[in-house]
Amino acid sequence: MSHLIEVEDVYKIYNPGENEVHALDGVSLTVDRGEFVAIVGHSGSGKSTLMNMLGLLDVPTSGRYCLDGIDVSSMSDDELSEIRNKQIGFIFQGFNLIPSLTAKDNVELPLIYRGMRREERNKLSAEALERVGLEKRMLHLPSQMSGGQQQRVAIARALAAKPPVILADEPTGNLDSHSGEEVMKILRELNEEGRTIILITHDNDIAATAKRVIRIHDGKIIEDHINE
Repeated sequence: MSHLIEVEDVYKIYNPGENEVHALDGVSLTVDRGEFVAIVGHSGSGKSTLMNMLGLLDVPTSGRYCLDGIDVSSMSDDELSEIRNKQIGFIFQGFNLIPSLTAKDNVELPLIYRGMRREERNKLSAEALERVGLEKRMLHLPSQMSGGQQQRVAIARALAAKPPVILADEPTGNLDSHSGEEVMKILRELNEEGRTIILITHDNDIAATAKRVIRIHDGKIIEDHINE
C-alpha cells in the first residue's frame, strides 16, 4: 500500500541568490495512514514551513510531494485549494474562528466551500461538535466560550468533513494546561479511531504524547523515532 504522505528531497528556498535562506534543506519523509506524528523544532527550525507545505498552503522550491498518491508539488493555487479542502483538516493555535458565527456555523464553513447540501452539513457539523463534547454549545458565539471550548470548535471544524489528514499547528499553545490536556486527549482518541494526525509543536512534552516524533533543525530532519 502506498504511503499517505510522501516527501522526497524537498527544498524551500527564500531570497534565492546571495542572501538565500534554506527553510527546508533536502527533507524526505513518509507518513502512513493512521499514524500520529509530532514534528518538533524551535522557532526558525523549518517546522512551520514544513507544515505549510504538507498542508498545501505553500509549494516546494524543488523536490516531490505526493499526498494520497497524487503529486501536488507543482499544482496551481486553485488545484491545491481544492485538494486541501477535501484531504486536510486544520487546527491552528489561534483557533481561527469567525467571531460573528456560532460554533455550528463555524464548523459548517468548510462544508459550504465543498458545495455540500444543507441537510448533510447540518448532520456532519452536529456530529463533529458532539464528538468534542460541545453538543450544548452549538449556538454559542466564540466570545461566549472559553479558550479550550473554542479550540474544540476548531477541532470539530477540522474533522467534520472526515478528511484523511488532520494537521494541528501548536494546538495547545494558547490554552491553560487543563484545556491543553483535553485537546490532546481528543487528538489521541481521533487517532485511535483511525485518523492520521500530524502535530506541529516546539514542546517536547506535547510531542512525547505522539506515537512518532520527527525533529527538525535548520531545515533538516535530524531525528525520526517511534515512541515506546
